[in-house]
Order: sequence, then structure tokens, then C-alpha cells
Amino acid sequence: MKGHLFWIVVWAGVVLAGYLLTDYLTTPPPVVRSLMRGQQEIAVPVSPDGHYYLAGAVNGVPVRFMVDTGASYVSVGAAFARKAGLREGIPGYFSTANGRVEGRVVKNQTVRADALEISGLSVAVMPEQAGEALLGQNFLRHFDVLQSAGTLRFRVRGDGRDLSRPATQ
Repeated sequence: MKGHLFWIVVWAGVVLAGYLLTDYLTTPPPVVRSLMRGQQEIAVPVSPDGHYYLAGAVNGVPVRFMVDTGASYVSVGAAFARKAGLREGIPGYFSTANGRVEGRVVKNQTVRADALEISGLSVAVMPEQAGEALLGQNFLRHFDVLQSAGTLRFRVRGDGRDLSRPATQ
């Protein structure tokens, strides 16, 4: 009987360790906001999977963004696009990591990533995209983006007071 109890405790420990490890690997590190020399800065630590993630929204609908410096546009999947009211758009083809895909571009949307918000952006809707939305160059180019020592820093250019200015794309 004592041997059975020992193995029950061992297996319970293994299950608990697996749960804690999974929780650690799937929980993104916290984002740090600061004001340095009059410039607003957001520091995003690298996640255990090697990517950078930010909580945000498109047209006020919450979404989790993965920063993708290789993406031209902020992009979302079709299911999220329905929730965010991205109905119409200009059809187009996009080169992705999975090859060329057909999608559409919806103009004049408001995109927020943490405390950074830009209005007037185009958002690409990719029917096959699932999971996180991608935070692409048409958003990123409005900020100074620096990567070093496992941290991605977004610095607002200028005095940082007008983050909701209309964008050009």
C-alpha cells in the first residue's frame, strides 16, 4: 500500500510540473511602459516561443497581436474580421510564410497595440489566418522600433501626444 501512495505522489508531481511548465511557456511576459526624456516608450519582452506579443484591438474589438516586421499590413483572420466589422475590402494577393494567399484590404480602420493607437490604417483580412493577428509595417513604421537583449522597444516619435492621427496606409 505504501508503494502505491509513493507512485501516486510522484505522478501527481509530474502532472503539476507539466502544468506549471505549460503555463510558463504560454504566458507572455508583461509589457513595461515608461517615459524617457519626454518620449513614451513601451518595452515588450520576448516570449518563450521567441515572438513578441501585444494586447490590442481593431475598431475596439480586442485581439492579441504578434509583431511581424516582415508583414506589410496589420492582418487578421476572417473570423476576427467579422467580429470587428471589417465587411468590405479591396481583393488582393499577399506573399506570406505559407506562400501566396488571396485576401482583402479594408481601409480606414483604427488599430491599437497596448497604449499605441493609429487611425486610418488599412487592415488585411486573410481567410485562412487563425490565432493571433499580425502587427505589420503599416503600423510599426509610425514608431521607432528597437530590438536588443530580448526586448522590443516602441518609442513614440516627437512629443507622443497625437497617437490617433490618421495614417497614410
